[in-house]
Amino acid sequence: RSCAINDLSKTTILGKQESQYGRNLMYGLIHKALESMVRSQYGDGAWGKILAMSGVEHNSFLTMRSYPDDVTFALVGAVSQQLKVGPSECLEAFGKHWIMTFAPKNYNLLLESTGREPIEFLSNLDYLHDHISSAFTEFRPPSFVVEGITETVFRLHYRSSRKGLESFVVGILKGLGQRFDTDIQIEVESREELEIGDHVTFQLELPRLAGA
Repeated sequence: RSCAINDLSKTTILGKQESQYGRNLMYGLIHKALESMVRSQYGDGAWGKILAMSGVEHNSFLTMRSYPDDVTFALVGAVSQQLKVGPSECLEAFGKHWIMTFAPKNYNLLLESTGREPIEFLSNLDYLHDHISSAFTEFRPPSFVVEGITETVFRLHYRSSRKGLESFVVGILKGLGQRFDTDIQIEVESREELEIGDHVTFQLELPRLAGA
């Protein structure tokens, strides 16, 4: 199988982020999710090759332990090389896997309480992140703010202290469309490079909401 998906966004190459953002921490939960995507789609052998290629020493990751961001970026870079697809494409596929498979398997009750349709879900994401911050004490979540433009068109502001994860968000948005059986047309309106991180603005159109 291939994790190649139409790439709606050209994000910064991950390798350039390692030294600058290596001091940020990512929980092992993210690595477990990436591992589950690779194992389920490409087999156990592919994950072993990716670990060896990445140079990451951990052959198992603890969900509640935090790891430097450069570990995450090294793994994603190795996935990209091993599967012969671009980093943005793999991040997008990972975003879909996260929201469609990994998160429902582990946190479905939380997801169900976050929203019954995509816009309600996105509007409540910051509250969800606040809720889990008590368990993940070093968690530095992104922020999602939704503006209504018309009955079916919305503007989503995504802000993160990390750079280069725009395609992961696109994957989550596509996955939400599948989760709620709703067509979501996604367009990047603007990108702003912050002193620390990114601010990306998406325009979302959900035609079905007009007849809901």
